Amino acid sequence: MRTVPPNRGATPIIANILLVGIALVIAVVLVTVSFGFLEETGAPTAEATFEYEQTPVGLRMIPEVIGTDVIVKLNNDEIATIEADSAGESILVPTAPGDTITVISRDRGRSVLVNKEIDSRSEIGDFIAYYRFDSGGGNVTDRSGNDNDGIRNGGTDWVTDDSGDALDFDGASGTHVDVGDLTLDGPDQVDEITVAIKYTHRGGSDIQNLIEHQNSNFAWFIETDDKHGDPHQMEWNVGYQTTPNGSTSTGDISAGETEILVGTYDGNEMVLYQDGTKVGSQTFDRDVALG
Repeated sequence: MRTVPPNRGATPIIANILLVGIALVIAVVLVTVSFGFLEETGAPTAEATFEYEQTPVGLRMIPEVIGTDVIVKLNNDEIATIEADSAGESILVPTAPGDTITVISRDRGRSVLVNKEIDSRSEIGDFIAYYRFDSGGGNVTDRSGNDNDGIRNGGTDWVTDDSGDALDFDGASGTHVDVGDLTLDGPDQVDEITVAIKYTHRGGSDIQNLIEHQNSNFAWFIETDDKHGDPHQMEWNVGYQTTPNGSTSTGDISAGETEILVGTYDGNEMVLYQDGTKVGSQTFDRDVALG
């Protein structure tokens, strides 16, 4: 990754997670927040059963049998509700190593129907790099097992808030985490890429760059797509300096809101997801470059 030039200042955000995932066939890399004990204590029942399908943006949960309205939680954070008449309708759950999916009935009993820990690689896809921003010190530890540790540069500080550990960027030019040339535990050619970030934006008028990769004239990156401090929009770009290329954006996001952004590209279609919902896509053909 290159050093950010002066007109593309590093992001003044608290970035709970910054991670890059690249897979041969399917990459599933999403965010992990700090895990707390479940508040609900109801006993498991047989009122809901689910199928789980791996996708580029997390596990897809498909209710096969569902006898009551339920709440779906990821690491004790509520992310979705499913109505009792929604059998066969799927939802996407952003998953990463160590995550826990919990399904709780919405009735007065609030029974725990599912308590599933994501602990196998077959459930999450192939990571190239996975940064939880919880290591402290000079390095940002890669949790994927591929030793792609990042080096902090400029004004970055470790902080802790109600959601857990994070890395706080001061927004000065050159403030970034450098992960160098990524290495893979396996083949060195990839066909698909998934990049996922959880961040909180505190405002600012310059272009805010959350993540960027460059290899010769090929690049992919997520950054603000205008110079407005509040609200801002985030843009997923693939191809950058040479054609064919593409970009797609979110709608307006107010400063202080915490968002999960996922960008995918498979050599044919690029897609942007915001908090699990597809918000844009473009189709064009070119090879994926890792560098």
